[in-house]
Amino acid sequence: MKINAMWKQYITEAILKAAIRTPSQFTLPPTTLRIALEQMCRVFPVNKEVQIRPIRLAGLNAEEIKPQSSSTQLIFHIHGGAFFLGGLNTHRALMTDIAARTQMQVIHVDYPLAPEHGFPDALDALYDVYQLLLDQDIQAKDIILSGDSCGANLALALCLRLKENQEDLPSGLILLSPFLDLTLTSESLRFNRKHDALLSIEALEAGIDYYLGNRVATDNPQISPLFDDLTGLPPTLVQVGSKEILLDDAKRFRDKAKTAGVKVEFKLYTGMWHNFHMFNAWFDQAKQALTDLSEFAHQLDQD
Repeated sequence: MKINAMWKQYITEAILKAAIRTPSQFTLPPTTLRIALEQMCRVFPVNKEVQIRPIRLAGLNAEEIKPQSSSTQLIFHIHGGAFFLGGLNTHRALMTDIAARTQMQVIHVDYPLAPEHGFPDALDALYDVYQLLLDQDIQAKDIILSGDSCGANLALALCLRLKENQEDLPSGLILLSPFLDLTLTSESLRFNRKHDALLSIEALEAGIDYYLGNRVATDNPQISPLFDDLTGLPPTLVQVGSKEILLDDAKRFRDKAKTAGVKVEFKLYTGMWHNFHMFNAWFDQAKQALTDLSEFAHQLDQD
């Protein structure tokens, strides 16, 4: 029996709030939350149209996901999880969908997580992966740097580090449900608090504490890249749901980046919660987001 779209969304949000958002509001050990998240992500179907190959990159476990046809562009994706959750298992299904939709190769890695590894370990490790890709004769113009949630934070911070070092930048940036301001001053944190089915402020606060402790100020541009000089960034796609507590992180980035002369494509998806892209098997808005992502990536390829 086909479920009405409204009821399907209502039921899904209720399940997410009970299984993910509510537990994240309590002080549970990171390992417990990691196991719970991995178990939940098993429901996401892996796309069978692509090939998955385990690899090692700069000392990290990684996966290379390839469409059946040859591809010229490579998407280097950095997973989210508030700096202490997520990995290959949680994001594999989404990565296969992105590879199938774009017909581009996707690389994603298990970077060092907090609290075992605080700032700047994750960023340093991802920088090493990017340099290794270049050492393997992959040109920067053929790399699209992508990330979701805190992975978008790390993707943007990595791009800004490359710019500061006057190194070759990727051809584009893709920021999905980005978490860019660790000072937690975005207004949407409050007005969408009851509407975001997946992400809680408490989870962000725990992640920040694990990631930084008392060692680094949350307004440091390396931590909160929203506060950095965005001039010179490559074309950037930002996708966010209207119910996200991080909605204003995305909007503020859009406005500041455009002022800095960056070519920004901003997409808002009505009724969607944090990291809604992972639910593309069931929701039209999430399917549309992957279509929009693919169009953006192919435009970069043409340019």
